[in-house]
Amino acid sequence: MRIGTKPSEEQLKYASVLQKVGLGGLALLVIGFVVYVSEILPAFVPVNEIPQLWGLRVDEFVEKTGMPTKWDWVPLLRYGDMVSFLGIILLAAATLVCFIAVLPAFLKKKDTPYTVIIIIQIIVLLLAASGIITGGH
Repeated sequence: MRIGTKPSEEQLKYASVLQKVGLGGLALLVIGFVVYVSEILPAFVPVNEIPQLWGLRVDEFVEKTGMPTKWDWVPLLRYGDMVSFLGIILLAAATLVCFIAVLPAFLKKKDTPYTVIIIIQIIVLLLAASGIITGGH
C-alpha cells in the first residue's frame, strides 16, 4: 500500500475481525489457564504432574497421560486443562474466520478472482482442520 492511500473495506473488515478473534483467543487462553491452575474444574493431567511430563516427546506424553489426539479432546472439555484448547483453536482458526468475514464483500463487488481464491483457501483450511488433508505427516 502506498503512503497516503486508504485501506479497502475488505482490509478494514479483515483487520477488525482479526483483532476480535485474537483478543478472544488470548482471553480464552488466560481463562483456561486460571481454570486449570486454580482447579475450578478437575484436570485431565494434574498440574503437579506437568514438571515430570514437560520434557517428553509428544508420543511419550500421549502414551503416559492418555491424552487424546486429533479432535478426540472435544468431549474432554469438562477438564480444566482442556479449556485452554478453545483459545488455541480460536487463534488457529483466525485466518479462516477472517476469510469467511470478508467473503461477502468480495461477492458483493463481483470480484471473481479474489472470491475464488478465498473460497479455495476456506476449503483447504477446513479440510486441513478436519484431518482429511495433512501437510507432510
